[in-house]
Parts: sequence; C-alpha cells; structure tokens
Amino acid sequence: MTWGSFATRSLSLIVVLPLVLNRLSTSEIALWYLFSTIIGLQLLADVGFSPTFSRVIAYGMGGLSTFEIKDLRDFKKSPALAEANWETIEKICSTMRAIYLRLTVISIFLLVTIGTWAMFRPISKMSDTRWGWAAWAVILITSGFTLFGNSYSSYLQGLNQIALLRRWEILTSLGAIGTSLIVLLAGGGLLGLIISNQGWLILNVLRNRWLCSTINNGRFQNFTHKKIDPIVFQAVWPSAWRSGLGIFMGYGLVQLSGVIYAQFGTASGVASYLLALRLMQIVSQFSQAPFYSKLPLLARFRSEGNLEKQIQLAKRGMTLGYWTYVAGFIGLGVLATPLLTLISSNAEFVSPLLWGIMGLSMFAERYGAMHLQLYSTTNHIIWHIAHGVSGVIYLVVSLALFKQIGVYAFPIGTLAGYLGFYCWYAAMHSYRAFGLKFWDFEKVVMIPPLLSILSFFFLQDLYS
Repeated sequence: MTWGSFATRSLSLIVVLPLVLNRLSTSEIALWYLFSTIIGLQLLADVGFSPTFSRVIAYGMGGLSTFEIKDLRDFKKSPALAEANWETIEKICSTMRAIYLRLTVISIFLLVTIGTWAMFRPISKMSDTRWGWAAWAVILITSGFTLFGNSYSSYLQGLNQIALLRRWEILTSLGAIGTSLIVLLAGGGLLGLIISNQGWLILNVLRNRWLCSTINNGRFQNFTHKKIDPIVFQAVWPSAWRSGLGIFMGYGLVQLSGVIYAQFGTASGVASYLLALRLMQIVSQFSQAPFYSKLPLLARFRSEGNLEKQIQLAKRGMTLGYWTYVAGFIGLGVLATPLLTLISSNAEFVSPLLWGIMGLSMFAERYGAMHLQLYSTTNHIIWHIAHGVSGVIYLVVSLALFKQIGVYAFPIGTLAGYLGFYCWYAAMHSYRAFGLKFWDFEKVVMIPPLLSILSFFFLQDLYS
C-alpha cells in the first residue's frame, strides 16, 4: 500500500508534470517548484515530533507505560507480555495534540515573515506578480491546518495502520491528479494549480481525522485527556528536538539550496535544478516504502524484545529500498532528457554529471538514514549529531565552491557531508546496537546496488 501511495503521487510525473512544463512559463515553473519546496519544508516546523510520536505510540501498543518509553537501548521484555497499553496511548495523544496546536501558531508566524521575504525576488520575475502573491496567500492560509494534521497521521502510523492510511492516500492522490489536469487544461495557470493542490491537502487532514475516529472502536475520539502530560513530554522532547534538528541539517539544508539558488540563479537555471531536485526527492521517497512502512512494526518488536525479527525485517526492507532507488535513479537518468524534449518542456533537465553526483549523494543519504532509523527504534536519538556535523560539512564545502562551480556545489557539499560523517556515524551505532558486522550485513544488502549505481555513473560520464 505504501508503494501504491508513492506510485500514485509519482504518477503526476507522467500525467501532470508534462502539462506543468508545457503550459506554464519558465518563471512560473521555477516558482511552482519553489512553492513545492516551501511546502516540503513544513516538515521542519514539525520539529521532529511526528516520527517521535509514531514511535512512542507503537511502544504503547507494545504494552509499555509512560515511564518506560524514554529509552529502550537496554530494554528487554517477553513477547508474551505484549498488550496494548491504552492509558499510555491516550496520554501520548493528549500531549501530541497540545504540542501541535502550539507548533501551528509558530509555523504560521515564520511563513508570514521569513517565507514572504524569500518570495519577493522569485515572484518579481513573473509577468504579472499578482498571481504569484495570490498563490502564496493560499499556501499561507492552508499551512497551519496541514501541520496540525500531522497528529492524525502520527496516531495512525503508531497503531501500524499503514495499509489503511496508504490505501486512502492512493484514492486522494488520484483525485488530486485529476483536478490538476482539469485546472491546467482549462488554463487555470499557477494560481489554479496551487488552489487545487492545497485543497487536497486540507481534505487529506479531514480524511485522517475521520480514520482516527473509525479504528479501534473510535478510542481516539473518546480520549479525555486534553493537556500535556509531563512524563510523556519528558520522554518525547529529547527525541523530538534531536530529530527536528537532524531533519533541518539534513533534508532542510538540501531543500533550502533551491530557495538560495532562486535568489541568484537565472529563471531557466533555477527551474532546471528545482525540477531535478524534485525528481530526486520522488525517487528517494519511493525507495523509502519497503523500509519506512515497517518502522512502527520495528519499534513494536523492539518494545517486545524480539530483536531477531527486528533484524530480519530491517534487512529485507533495506535491500528492497536500495534496489528501488537504483531503478528510479537510472530510469530517470536515461529517460528524463528525451521525455522533456518530447513534451516541448519549458524547463531543461540538468547535465548527466550533475544528476550523477546528486544520485550518489542521495544513495549515501539512504544508507545512513536507514541505519539511523533502525537505531532510533531504541528511542535514543542521535539525529542531531549525525545531521548536525554533516550539515556543517555541507555548508562549508558548498559555500566554498559555489563561486567556482555554481550549482554543482550543492550536491558535492551534501556528498562530502554524508561520506565525511553521516554514513559511518549512523551505521556504527546501528551495527553496535544489534551486534552486526559491516561485511556480513552489507554484502547482500548495500554493496550490490552501490556497485550498480557506480557503474551507471561512470558509463554515463564516459558517453555524455
């Protein structure tokens, strides 16, 4: 179901993207992807609470009390004792909703101030800036609503209702694609496209709220606690802020590169880079399905003390995730340019060299991220260190090289950060926590897909 959800969302590459690239001007394409980047950056406003709450709710489903959910590095519990602790889950959900209400207010303030400032130059490149500002106003109105909606998806994922959630995401994604097509074919332009997409985001939140009220006899609706539980907050806050800082220094800095480049680059250059960045993000998200869809179950195995099943499930998910990424990266590397030419796109694809460096960088990120997520099932979060140090390396390298090599500095900087610290630091903790050895584990998991992607990179560079 997770693959199906990503597939339908990725279907926009085939159905909607050609019309976007053909019907919108170059400046509108650049602004469209910039808006998409800003919307994606709302993940940063979450401050890492969403994965944290999903994980501790899964601990509650494993039978843990609020006093036991803080750190599971040395936790051992008999699987026979695993029963859902609904008192723990209710206190977690109460804390979650109270926190998200506060985060929503802060997020709206930041978007209205800093976000609006970042929009001035890109919108000024449009022939009629009124449509650009109207589209930005729509995004501002819906942003807070969608951030609060993370509380509903966290609850569903924590209860391992992944298949149910993704099944509904497939239906709503198809609806979003349909309305986007209608808007573009009817000449609705950038503003109409934004209204259509933001409307479906609101509908997604309402859908998840309804799903929460239907599962487990509607327990979610009957929870009576309405405030922050201090024991739960003490358990989730250290993990959340570390996760949030890690997300900002990793995913956030990569996405912000598009916002930064939009302040200096030409409209065509920005459109080309943001298009490639978006395609790479879709490939990465699609490859996450086999492993990330199992995170609640991995966390539950940890809370039950069933480490053997946890390692087996992780190994299978990682292997499938790598090969999915390799297939998507190579496929787009071969087909992107001829397909854009075929549809008479107003935005070109990046050079083979730039795409290759971006692909190697994202593969390194996948390796470190999956081991980081596996280790995080202990609820000992090291995201802030892993992403923090690699983020500093990225900033130093990319800023030092930007004047010399331009946009190439961004993927080279991320690759330097991942190889210089992120990958080995995350994997080291994962191997130690589960008693694994690099070669024994990776010879059938990571090494074969890595060799495949390196071979493609060198062949592409040789014949380009």
